[in-house]
Amino acid sequence: MKSKAVAPEEIAVIAPGMDAIARYSLTEILGRDNIAAESLNDQRPLSSTPAIRALLTLLALVYPGLGRLVDRDAVAEMLVVLSSQRNRELETADYNPIFNPKSQIPNPKSIDPVRAGLIADHCFRPEIDRPSLLPITAFPRWDRLGHRAAGAYEQILEWIEQQRTQQQQRLLPSPISLLDRAIQKFLISDRYLPYDQLAALRELMETCAHYWQIDERMQRVEHSKGGESETIARFIQLLRQGTVTANPFPVRPDGSAAPAVTLATIFQYRSSRRAHKWHFWLDAGSPLWLSGGAATLFGAPLFWRSQLGQKGQSEDETDTGQQRLRRILLDLLSRCSVLYLCHSELSVSGQEQTGPMMPLIHSSVSYQR
Repeated sequence: MKSKAVAPEEIAVIAPGMDAIARYSLTEILGRDNIAAESLNDQRPLSSTPAIRALLTLLALVYPGLGRLVDRDAVAEMLVVLSSQRNRELETADYNPIFNPKSQIPNPKSIDPVRAGLIADHCFRPEIDRPSLLPITAFPRWDRLGHRAAGAYEQILEWIEQQRTQQQQRLLPSPISLLDRAIQKFLISDRYLPYDQLAALRELMETCAHYWQIDERMQRVEHSKGGESETIARFIQLLRQGTVTANPFPVRPDGSAAPAVTLATIFQYRSSRRAHKWHFWLDAGSPLWLSGGAATLFGAPLFWRSQLGQKGQSEDETDTGQQRLRRILLDLLSRCSVLYLCHSELSVSGQEQTGPMMPLIHSSVSYQR
C-alpha cells in the first residue's frame, strides 16, 4: 500500500474472532502509515471515542454545576484531542504548507499526553459549581512546555472563556450549538476526518438532538422545568455509562467505497456481501474456523430442519462442522483474487493452535518452499 500498487479499499482483513484489542492494534498499525481502517458493524458506545469524551468534558467546563463530572484525567485527554488542530502561527519555520488546506494525514498533537498531564496538574482548578482552567503561568515551570504547547493551551483556554461568557449572557442557544462550535473549531477545521471518526461525531450530534427533543416533550407532559445543568449532567452520565446509539444517517456516503482497509469477522464479512481483491485471513490455525467464528449461536444445529426427530451424535457434529467450513471457505474464496494466510503457532492464551485449516497451512508452506 505504501507504493500505491494496491488501494486500501481492495484489501480485507478477516478473522474468526476479532476483539477490540485486535481492531485497535490493526487500526494503529495502519494509521502509522496514514492508511485508514474500517470496521464492519462495529457497535461501540460513543464514550469509547476520545473525541467524544473530550467534547463531554468541554460541556462540563462551560456550563455551571457540572464540577462532579470532570476530573484531572479527563481534562488532560481533552487538551490532547483539542490541540490537534494545525495552527499556522505556531508552525516552525521549516514547515512547508501544501496546496490543499485540508489534509487526510492526521496532524501531530500540539500538546502530547505528558505535557497535558503537567498542565492538568497545575492549571486545572476543580470546583463543584465552576471548574475552570487557569492561565499557563499558574504552572511555575511553564517554560518547560514549549512554545507550541503553551500557545495551543492558551487558544483552548481563550475559546472556553468566550463560550462561558456567552453562556452567562444567554448568547449560547443550547449545548447542541456548543458542541457544533467545538467540532468546527477543533476537529474538522483543517483536515478530512476518517469515516469512523466522522460517523462518531454525527452519532453524537444526532443523539444530542434527539435527547433534547425528548427532554422538551417530557417537560411539557410533566409541567416541570428542570435546570439546564441537570439536563446536561444526565446526558453526560448517559453516554459515559456506555449507551450504544443508532448508526448515523446516512450510514454510508454515496459514491465509491471509502479508501480504507476493511476489518471484519467471518460472519460480518459474509453477511455484508462484499468482495475484495486481496484477502488476509488472520489466525488461520484457530479452531474457530470450524464453527464459523466466535459469533456462532450456541446450539443452532438443534433447530435445523434436517435434524428434526434425530438424536445428536458426535460424528454428526464433526460432519456438520466440516460441511460448514467447506461452505465458508468456498464463499470467501469466491470473493477474492489473492489470499494470504496469517498463522501463529500459539494462540493469545499461549496454547498451541490445531485448527481444521492446519493441513491447508502446511501445504501452502510446502508449496512456497
